[in-house]
Amino acid sequence: MLNILLLLGFILPTAISNNLEGKWATGLDNTIVEITTNYGVLTGKITDSDDKKLIGITVIKTVVKNKNGTYSCEIYDPKLKKYFDATLESLQDGKLKVKATCCLGFFSETYFWQRI
Repeated sequence: MLNILLLLGFILPTAISNNLEGKWATGLDNTIVEITTNYGVLTGKITDSDDKKLIGITVIKTVVKNKNGTYSCEIYDPKLKKYFDATLESLQDGKLKVKATCCLGFFSETYFWQRI
């Protein structure tokens, strides 16, 4: 029984993350974010950008799948040098809806990243 639980512990995080994993064009400064799973944990790092000092920065962390199929996470704003609460939603047209909120949810910005 323990073996089955351990196996599920490795398979399930990968299975639920496949629709987010990959490279995404953010539409800002020709920036590319790659979302990967390491040890069952999703993270997103900048892999390419016109602003070379951004390359390698982790911009998505603490990803948790919600019951409605979206994902809650923290997203980094390099200009403000701060993480904000965000929601990620994989859309059928190959886009990722990224909605960042601040100030207890009173202000939000929505971006649409394109899978590449």
